[in-house]
Amino acid sequence: MKKWLALVPVLLLTACAYSPIYNGKEPYPGSQFMLMDSPRHTLDFFVESMTEDLVNSNTSVSARTPIAITSFVDLQNMDATNWLGNSVSEGFIYQLQRRGFKVVDYKTTGSIQVTQQGDFAFSRDWKDLAKEQDIQYVLTGTMLRQEGGVLVNARVVGMQSRIVVASAQGFLPADRIGRDLDTLNSIRTQDGVLIRSDPTIRQPYTVILRP
Repeated sequence: MKKWLALVPVLLLTACAYSPIYNGKEPYPGSQFMLMDSPRHTLDFFVESMTEDLVNSNTSVSARTPIAITSFVDLQNMDATNWLGNSVSEGFIYQLQRRGFKVVDYKTTGSIQVTQQGDFAFSRDWKDLAKEQDIQYVLTGTMLRQEGGVLVNARVVGMQSRIVVASAQGFLPADRIGRDLDTLNSIRTQDGVLIRSDPTIRQPYTVILRP
C-alpha cells in the first residue's frame, strides 16, 4: 500500500508535465487539465528541430539582424506553394522570434482594414505593403514530395550577397502532417498575380499524402 501511495505524486507530476501532441487530423482526445499547457502539433516539433540546425550552422545572422521568412516552395515548381509551405514559414517566425532574432513581418500593411468580414492587418497584395523594408537576410526553403512524406530544405540567404549563411534539412513523414497536401489549391505567382490551381486536377505520379 505504501508503494502505491509513493507512486501517486510521481504520476501526478508526470501528468502535469505532459504536453499533448496532436497531428491535426483526428478529434483532440486530451482532457481538460491538458489544455493548461497548449497542445502542440507534431509539425511544431519538426520546425523546432530544423530551427536548431539553422541556429547551429549560422555564421552571420545576429539577434539584431533583420530577417524575413518566406513561404517554402515546391522544389519542382519554384513559383508554387501550398498550405504546408505557408505553415512551415509561420512556424519558423515563431521559433526564431522566441529565440531573440529580429524577425520582419513584411506582410503587415501598417494599418488596420476594418470590413464586414473582419479586421485585417495582413495582406498578400504587394500594393498594400511598404515598398522598402529593412531586411538583410531571408529564411526560405523548398519541399519535395516523396512516397512516405515530404523532404524539406531550409536556408538563410543574404539579400545582397546571396550567400547561404545557415542551412537545415529534414524529412516530414506523411502521418505527421495531418491532412492531404492536395486537398487545398496550390498557390503560384504569374506576372505578379496570385493564382490558385484547380484542386480537382491531378498530375501523373502525384503523391497524395494521407496519414
